[in-house]
Amino acid sequence: MKQKENKRFFYYVLGCSLSLCIPCICGYLMPLPSFAIQATPVTTADSGQSLYDKAQKLFQEKNYKQAKDSLNQLVAKYPMGDFIPKARLLLANLQEDFTVSTVQFRELATEYSARPEGEEAQKDLGSRYYLADKYDEAADSYKEFLDHYPKSNSMPEVRYWYASSLLALDKNQEALDEYQKVLNDSPDSPWAPKALLGTGNAYFKMKKYQDAEKRYLKILDQYHFYDEMNLVYLKLGQTYESEQKWKEAHAAYQTLIQQYPQAFEVSEARGRLQELEKEHADLPPAAEAQAPEPTATPVVVASEPTVTPVPTETAQEAAPETDAISKPFHVQVGVYSKKLYVDKAQKGVRKAGYKPYVVTVKAGDMPYPMYKVRVGDFADKVSAQKFADELTKKLKEKAIVVED
Repeated sequence: MKQKENKRFFYYVLGCSLSLCIPCICGYLMPLPSFAIQATPVTTADSGQSLYDKAQKLFQEKNYKQAKDSLNQLVAKYPMGDFIPKARLLLANLQEDFTVSTVQFRELATEYSARPEGEEAQKDLGSRYYLADKYDEAADSYKEFLDHYPKSNSMPEVRYWYASSLLALDKNQEALDEYQKVLNDSPDSPWAPKALLGTGNAYFKMKKYQDAEKRYLKILDQYHFYDEMNLVYLKLGQTYESEQKWKEAHAAYQTLIQQYPQAFEVSEARGRLQELEKEHADLPPAAEAQAPEPTATPVVVASEPTVTPVPTETAQEAAPETDAISKPFHVQVGVYSKKLYVDKAQKGVRKAGYKPYVVTVKAGDMPYPMYKVRVGDFADKVSAQKFADELTKKLKEKAIVVED
């Protein structure tokens, strides 16, 4: 009985084997039908693309950890896929550690220099450096982009940030020349009014106040829908003060407060109104100067690439103990991507006898914010540099001067 069952099983297996082999043999004699070709399994490239699409969707949904896990799996499994450059670029953007992210962007820019991903990586590298107030490195990265991609659609944007990096390095005339190139080459682009504001700021730093005034007024005249008019009115007010045009300065600050009550610059404008009214009795008192501080989220400022100030958990501590008078220079201890290092830096500053505050910034393409630990606000760069040198000696770490 048992032998019969074994035979039945043997014949069953043999039959299955023959049923599989016969089509294979026939395959040598006749082509496979079209429906058989269509039924082939999904290719490696298709499945890899699907995984990349999934990771991209997770990124857009701000599920950064899952997106990062999916991308790492993708790169490991399909290292030769056509989507790998995009995946690695997205991974660099997801990298929380500043140093690691810049290394990855530089590697991508070099490896894919002939591809759009390399171009994007070079631009992102400059943005990361600029956000961290590393203006020398930012300028070098942007200059490299301008040299390698002269026909890029991003030229106006990159040239603008290159000029802004030069301006932050006090290379005012060079910055002015680069801003002017943006205006000459791309007069109808969104970067034209930004570049015009940049030229005004460059002239202001060079103490050519009449030239600065003309640039600011030109923005008001030609770019009615420019989204940073709050900055224009603030700079115009400061320029009028430097020219001792008190009434015009008073009017510029009032316009800023009335038209942009939720702008980040309102606090400074109110402070200047108060000072002007104290010093010049002929100026009419402005009720807006006594109004409560705005509580809305500050507007995006022009001094950083698509950056929005982000509220921090230490908001009370982050507010420096200074008045609203313009004090554009600050001493920066460091820029960090992790709160652990922020806390350590703040502890060191307190131990040295000073009160730190934190400025948090986040660019539009960055999933994680960066934290800048700063100390003090200064009206002039000389005073700020003197304090930075003193703080460097006490902390045994380099403190630098940054300007808003």
